[in-house]
Amino acid sequence: MRVPDATLAPAETRLEGDRSQSSLPHIPRGAAVALGALHFRKPKLDELARLTDAEWRDALDFTDRSQLTLPLRSSPARNAMPLWVRERADACAARNLEKVRRVKAQYRALDDSLKAAGVDYLTLKGLTHCPDFGASANDRVQYDIDLYTPPERAYAARDAVLDLGFTPIEAHPQGPSTERLTTDHLPTLIRKTGWEWRGDFFDPEIPIAVEIHFRFWNERLEQLPAPGVEAFWRRRVMREIAGVQMGALCSVDALGFASLHLLKHVVQGSARAFHIYEIARFLEAHADDDEFWRLWQALHFPEVRRLEATMFRLASAWFGCRVSAVAEEEMGRLPSAVQHWFEQFAWSPAESVFHATKDELWLHWSLLDSPWDALAVARRRLLPMSLPGPVDAVYVPLGQLTWRRRCLKRIRYFRRLAQRAGLHARTLPGAVWSGVRWWWRWRAFPKNF
Repeated sequence: MRVPDATLAPAETRLEGDRSQSSLPHIPRGAAVALGALHFRKPKLDELARLTDAEWRDALDFTDRSQLTLPLRSSPARNAMPLWVRERADACAARNLEKVRRVKAQYRALDDSLKAAGVDYLTLKGLTHCPDFGASANDRVQYDIDLYTPPERAYAARDAVLDLGFTPIEAHPQGPSTERLTTDHLPTLIRKTGWEWRGDFFDPEIPIAVEIHFRFWNERLEQLPAPGVEAFWRRRVMREIAGVQMGALCSVDALGFASLHLLKHVVQGSARAFHIYEIARFLEAHADDDEFWRLWQALHFPEVRRLEATMFRLASAWFGCRVSAVAEEEMGRLPSAVQHWFEQFAWSPAESVFHATKDELWLHWSLLDSPWDALAVARRRLLPMSLPGPVDAVYVPLGQLTWRRRCLKRIRYFRRLAQRAGLHARTLPGAVWSGVRWWWRWRAFPKNF
């Protein structure tokens, strides 16, 4: 789902709790305090209670777009909310109940169509994260349904979804072979219901998109090897989702895929706070499960565990969750450059919502082994050549687009294109300077990790 960019003014604040420093100079106080209220060990409930109404509006704007409003409502933070905030959060939860009902109905319809077409598949993320990742279906906002099927069956799966009235969000530019696609999935499938964005993240009528994934990790794009992830498919299990038995990842691989998915968005500068919070809740819930972590070590290759541990480090820095001794040991093995990045930029994914940066590039560099790979990643991140996808009237059928509406759609697209070009131009000097400072400080950083 495409929504307007955040436009909140930055403010000075400090969010404490984890052993690593978490100074947030580019995030509004309300948003920072909301994050602090979700800390596992030291929730900042007293600061939450002192927020002004204006700061609460800032906080809710952030938690709505970050999918944290319902977790905040279900946490002890509820007792620190003013009455009007509790009533607003309760109204959001009520609308989400209808949304969940529609999502479950869509899961069942997809299952029927895919089985009728003889396509074996598994479900990713979404309802499959309940309850392993600490949330009930009713407390989780879901905008799309992610399915995985092997590459040779991806187009058969797509056709089965098209039979339900879906259509690709954009034309397929590369032809029928998944080998040439640079993403992990086929073009997103949507229904042209005529819906348009009305400013409500909990609108039950937001159409449910479907994505057909054909790989679990894109090594060619990210330049980071993740050997063995193809075994996720072989280790799939059957689970009841929306009242139907469906294929899903086993718990160990579900954590692995969630961590890789989060890492992908972190290094691409598009991470969402809720996905970090989910990892934190999983780590907290499984901190004492020695058998789980023995299995995790046995099933996941060291290269994959390193990528996962990077996201464990992020989740623990943000939310102070407990981690098992095995996970702690794996986090301790992270390269010194990665450790230094967390000392300096751990909160960058949150700050980037309000103040555009490229700090995630240095984390990506810290995980790379080849300077040529680093240069390829830098070129792609600092000088992107791809055009943005559709940004307006995505769900409106062509027959309903008047010439005035078509003109408005084009104007909004070119406005987004200009904004994106301007953003990259403005952030380039700061990104270079940030990289120089990161490298210089890393030279003096302890290397005994």
